[in-house]
Amino acid sequence: MVAIIFLIITFFVGLLLRLRGMNEYIAWILSCLVMPAFIIFDEFVLPYGGGGASMWPLPLILGGFYGVIIGGLGAGIASFYLKRKERKT
Repeated sequence: MVAIIFLIITFFVGLLLRLRGMNEYIAWILSCLVMPAFIIFDEFVLPYGGGGASMWPLPLILGGFYGVIIGGLGAGIASFYLKRKERKT
């Protein structure tokens, strides 16, 4: 559940950074860092709540992949909105 919230945050980071005038690629890269930062924080700072082996590389790879897609989607939607707004004026 918390991972879904951080995916939503990843989307809005890309969207808001791009709407604030940041370059599309920089906004995308910065939004891509949200998910891996959350996973690293969850694995190494918060107390371990499971039993058995910790498989943190797997969620880091998959979460990073989802973060790249969702962050790019947010930055892309904002770029589309800005281009459409620019054409109207």
